[in-house]
Amino acid sequence: MKLTPLNIVLACVLTWIVSEWGNDQLALAWWKIVLFLLILLAADLVFRLLVKDLKKLWINEIGFILISGILMVVLKILWS
Repeated sequence: MKLTPLNIVLACVLTWIVSEWGNDQLALAWWKIVLFLLILLAADLVFRLLVKDLKKLWINEIGFILISGILMVVLKILWS
């Protein structure tokens, strides 16, 4: 299995969820967490099927992560 940026993000998110599970700070429903993790896995699989070169795969996935993060911040600012 190849190491990709989306795999790293998935590992970081799972680590954060497990570390915050006992606290009341994690205000997400379990189905939202599962849905987010499934979307990350599906996006990783799509990128792996579409992009065969490992260097281009890394560049595309990093771009996807950056664009998704920027869109999340913009949407949060607009809807707050």
